[in-house]
Amino acid sequence: MNLITQQELPLDKNSQLLAWEESGIIAIDKAAGVLSHPNPNGKRNARNLLIADYISEDECYEWLDPKGQTHRFYLCHRLDSPTSGIIIGSCDSETANLIKEKFANREVRKTYHAVTCFNPKAKEGHWVDRLIEKRVDGKLRVERGNGSTCKANVRFLQKKKGANHLQLIELRPSTGRTHQLRVQCMLRKMPIVGDKTYGDFSLNRKVKKESKLDRLCLHASNIEFSIRKKGQEINFTCESPLPRLIGKVLS
Repeated sequence: MNLITQQELPLDKNSQLLAWEESGIIAIDKAAGVLSHPNPNGKRNARNLLIADYISEDECYEWLDPKGQTHRFYLCHRLDSPTSGIIIGSCDSETANLIKEKFANREVRKTYHAVTCFNPKAKEGHWVDRLIEKRVDGKLRVERGNGSTCKANVRFLQKKKGANHLQLIELRPSTGRTHQLRVQCMLRKMPIVGDKTYGDFSLNRKVKKESKLDRLCLHASNIEFSIRKKGQEINFTCESPLPRLIGKVLS
């Protein structure tokens, strides 16, 4: 594979580059509604992280530049389509594999922020739930059951006064299960605003009418990890600010 410059990465138009390290680590700020990668049976007009072909077996995007040279971008993890924020990858397969190993071993520190309904009985701290995945009318759904253990440390940061009673919370998951944070919030009767699967649908409609916001209010805001490459320890930290539209709901 040939080297590529930052300007040549075929990013989705609403996503943006956050970091491009000499080590090969690349951080992208994924926009809400953008798929981390195409779904095999998904819609043809779906928006994907990169405007390029995706090779499932290698977990990478691949494309040709104007000179006919082949380039690849390897995904190191994924975010749900409705979730915005930091997603990590690399154009170098060796670097990507080192990062993916860190994710697999739960050695990556991830921080999310979300706007949720306020429940006075809900408690912050260490959340632990066992969740199962199932198909309902062909669609993936996650619920409490005798399945995978999901863990997250949670802080309540800001409460909004007024009719909607919303709050800003910080979530630091130590596991990375499908729909984990969305379901953990729902189980505590504080669903994330804008969640069209596990949310309070009447509140979603009200918030949309008042603020024009029509998205899931969940954002991957910080990521930290270390890898060892060619005998050198590489520490990586990246932040993505809370999108203005989400902040507006709390203002």
